Amino acid sequence: MAELRSGQRSRAMLLLRALVDIAPAHPALPGPLPSPRHAWHLLIEAERRSPAAVEGLLLHPTVGVWLNRCLRRLRGLESGNEPLWSTVGYLHAMAASAALLAGIDFRIAVPVRDRGVMLPALGFARIPHEADVVEVVMTDRKAAVLSGPHSVTLPADFSAEAPGWYGLRRLRGEHRGIVCAPLVDDIDPYRDFLRIRGPERLTDGERADWQERFDSAWRLVAQQPHVDPGGIGACLTSVVPVPYVAWPEPFSASSPEAYGCVLLGGATDALALATALVHEAQHIKLSALMDLVPLIEHGLEEVHYAPWRLDPRPLRGLLQGVYAFLGVTGFWQDRMRRAEAGPARSTAAFEFALRRAQTSAGLRTLLSHAQLTPTGREFLHRLEERLAEWLVRPVPALPGRLAADLIDDHRIVHRMRHLRPDPGQLARWARAWRERTAPPREPPGTSVRPAPTEALTRPALARHRLRDPAGFARLRAGGGAGTPDGGDAPDRADLDWAAGDTAAALRGYRGRVEADPEDIAAWAGLALSLPAGTARTTLLSHPELVLAVHREVRTAAGTGPDPVSLARWIGTRTRR
Repeated sequence: MAELRSGQRSRAMLLLRALVDIAPAHPALPGPLPSPRHAWHLLIEAERRSPAAVEGLLLHPTVGVWLNRCLRRLRGLESGNEPLWSTVGYLHAMAASAALLAGIDFRIAVPVRDRGVMLPALGFARIPHEADVVEVVMTDRKAAVLSGPHSVTLPADFSAEAPGWYGLRRLRGEHRGIVCAPLVDDIDPYRDFLRIRGPERLTDGERADWQERFDSAWRLVAQQPHVDPGGIGACLTSVVPVPYVAWPEPFSASSPEAYGCVLLGGATDALALATALVHEAQHIKLSALMDLVPLIEHGLEEVHYAPWRLDPRPLRGLLQGVYAFLGVTGFWQDRMRRAEAGPARSTAAFEFALRRAQTSAGLRTLLSHAQLTPTGREFLHRLEERLAEWLVRPVPALPGRLAADLIDDHRIVHRMRHLRPDPGQLARWARAWRERTAPPREPPGTSVRPAPTEALTRPALARHRLRDPAGFARLRAGGGAGTPDGGDAPDRADLDWAAGDTAAALRGYRGRVEADPEDIAAWAGLALSLPAGTARTTLLSHPELVLAVHREVRTAAGTGPDPVSLARWIGTRTRR
């Protein structure tokens, strides 16, 4: 982790120097602020006094987000809603933070936005009136933000609250001497790397709730040995509460531009929060490693299947997912071993089986298709060795069956959404079906054409059955209004599938396909519910061909063929 941190420090210094070299020549600068070189010299002076303080500032996640955004604006690669001088002026605020941390006397002008001044890594000073530029000063170790006759005095402890001042606060988790204490950033405009947002201060109650859940989540992380908890704690700098909602799993995200930052949706219990921390820490570490060591060449085309996402992904994204889910697999393997018998252990076994299968499939794609460097091959083979230990671990029958079905479910939906058979060859298949002749000798070639996707409902039902068997039984019996997360009432066929009643599920999915032949989730459910045989094998291996021939015949004849009979007919050629 120290090596990765050193690399990120070098990266930030290179970006910062590039900005200072480029900015003075831009015609829109410096605006009402001093030259960027004035802020640069203050940074140098602060670093001479306190190198560690300035290093921490350089590695602050919002500084990385701002540096990348600002350089893109200076080069004309990105637009912005605020004047360019104000964006560049974050450098002046950064220099003020450095000087404050170093304890040197100074005076510097900084920009105002959202009726205040953000001092990176320290806090936000609220300005009571309209202003574009104010001054930050420190004399005899007393600091203030000055705006005309008004001033905001900064507390000696910058994380504290004071009149007109929001200090950046921390969350803290500790278990068996392993500590993780990231900032909980609710004020910096660059804290959310997906968009610029103003301060959204957590109330005392909201912050206490975050602290309680984080403490519980960190205890779960610190207990598991397969992804070093100390390494996770060392790379988590800030947690950013965001309003984004993801389904069926809670929202979390990280970015190579924001080293150490994790965005988190608020509706997460301790277990979901723990897995999100493991997942995003893996992303953070791998992004920092790839800044230092090339692992993969090219691989930017979004054409590959990722078992954890329904949209096609580039190989670089696949590598990120494999490493992240390797960590999550290790987490659930340990939870399966530790959890009490019953729903908790069944849930952990399901997540373990699901994540190891997803990781294995992604790893096979990388080893088959990625142009790896020698270091990249070594890296992937070490991941393969770790994963091999987990692939042979036994899993109870029900969690294993649900996980295996969901792996097939995801792949079928992806192929039906994004793979398109060659139109000319497809027409020959459709004609052969209409004429009641044997299908062509070879399946048509396919191409990737990304299309809109939707979230699958069956994973949530599988988890509900394992976590709360009694509640699932009531839901299936009609005693529940919707899914446990507040979604719409689930489809009867999906409930029957989750319950293991494949005969009832098959009838339901047949009805859904008949009612709406473009219901891709119903096609996938049909494949999951069919008994072993040619039709099932075909829908698992060539679902896009079955759907495309069904659509072609339906368009020509006005009515679609029986989907199971069609899949069985296609399988006479594809099953080999």
